[in-house]
Amino acid sequence: MFMHSKMARLWSKRALAAIAITSLLLLSTPSVSQATPAIDKAKAEAAALLRLIEQLEEELSAATEDYDYAREQLNIKKAAANRAAKELDEAKADLEQVQQRLNQRIVAIYKAGNPGMLDMLLGAASFSDVINRWNQLSLLGKQDAKLLDEVKVYQGRMEEKRAALDEQIREQKALTAELEAAKKKVQAQLAKQEKALKGKEAQIAKLRKEEAARQARLAAEARARKAWLASRPGRVITIAMKYLGVPYVWGGESPRGFDCSGLVKYCFAKVGITLPHSSRMQYNYGRPVARGDLRPGDLVFFYNPIHHVGIYIGNGRMINATGNQVQISNVWRSSYFGAKRLF
Repeated sequence: MFMHSKMARLWSKRALAAIAITSLLLLSTPSVSQATPAIDKAKAEAAALLRLIEQLEEELSAATEDYDYAREQLNIKKAAANRAAKELDEAKADLEQVQQRLNQRIVAIYKAGNPGMLDMLLGAASFSDVINRWNQLSLLGKQDAKLLDEVKVYQGRMEEKRAALDEQIREQKALTAELEAAKKKVQAQLAKQEKALKGKEAQIAKLRKEEAARQARLAAEARARKAWLASRPGRVITIAMKYLGVPYVWGGESPRGFDCSGLVKYCFAKVGITLPHSSRMQYNYGRPVARGDLRPGDLVFFYNPIHHVGIYIGNGRMINATGNQVQISNVWRSSYFGAKRLF
């Protein structure tokens, strides 16, 4: 939670730096005489800040996706282990029932007056030894042979289920270690980001009002399409828009904080579509959409391997959790990977 708080305090620096560069370019447009060394220096500093922020955000995005992916895989493995444990319990119950029938048969042998056979069975050191001795007896009838076969089948089934559970537990331990390593990687990246941006607070704070106004304008434009917003993809976007400004929290999937795939998972769940908390895994859902055929509500993915996702809202824009908050961003960037339609 401490690392989450630190992340929440970092402003949406990429967009802010972009505003700074745009403002400086406008300043330098009217005449060549305005292209003073001071303006050139400020433009260069803003461009350098943008490059630094983009690099840091991409590194953090990749680390966060590794964490999300490992967590989803661990959840899948836990569910598999629970199923294996249940199946093992069922196999044990089946074996206990057939064991009781075998015990009843031994009692019947005793009552029938066959002490030699009974002594041989009672001298067994274990239940497996009972089975082996029973198998050696020449007095077996068809019913006894059938009972023996049942015991062997259920015993084999129980051993198979126990082996499956042991394997699931081993894999679960390995994934738990991967998850912890991914978590440490995210924490290290957060620390690196904070250190790299230290001393640039004033530069970023100066742009904060402009960015807030830009976000408000973009949100107003997106809400203007009221009729369309009643559709299923429209409802997804409406839900996502409610969380503009909510802090970016790696691993987050609730209104207390989202990461990119957590926001997508949460919003789509509200319209009845279940998705995993991993942008890489979300790409396996829906059907591919060409860049020129994008519609609002489509999912847009970035980087290779994929480690960012947003919800397309039209006009080359998307709503996504990035930087330090849920915000509206441009889709067309060099890291664009592809899009999927789930509706």
